[in-house]
Amino acid sequence: MAVHTMQELKQFQAMPLEVKVMMSKVRIRDWVDYYGKDGVYVSFSGGKDSTVLLHLVRELYPDVPAVFVDTGLEYPEIRNFVKTFDNVTWLKPKMNFRQVIDKFGYPMISKEVSNCVCGARKYLTELNRRETILQTDRQTDRQHSLCLLHGRPEWNRQEGKQEESDLSGVEDGEYP
Repeated sequence: MAVHTMQELKQFQAMPLEVKVMMSKVRIRDWVDYYGKDGVYVSFSGGKDSTVLLHLVRELYPDVPAVFVDTGLEYPEIRNFVKTFDNVTWLKPKMNFRQVIDKFGYPMISKEVSNCVCGARKYLTELNRRETILQTDRQTDRQHSLCLLHGRPEWNRQEGKQEESDLSGVEDGEYP
């Protein structure tokens, strides 16, 4: 897979539509040549991007199947639109969206947000671990604070030592 610079991506965006379509068809042909007609399908959501892709693919390979995942969150108009296409396999997940949220949490906006949430969870896990140690041995003293993002000790650079913090008033589930 080629990695492009931002300047190259801006150049691609500035190309005429005909050139973009031609480049897309070359990539589609390469993909089908590599995987074979039986090894290719189009993930089809009924949105504008997947509709254009399905159109381009089927101009070249009319029998390539599409797959639509019915999560239960789609608008009725989208479902009706998808039904107007031939050779579309409908998949229904084993869990509905509510069950996914209950089990795994709400999907994150980006990898950066997901990384922050992961770091915060590690941070809270470490705080809980330390609180357990303090409860069993009140002589233990907290020597440092934790970096929220990475759940590891963080130095206070201004004073050249680690900060101390009192978390005794923090309720379970609250952020210090």
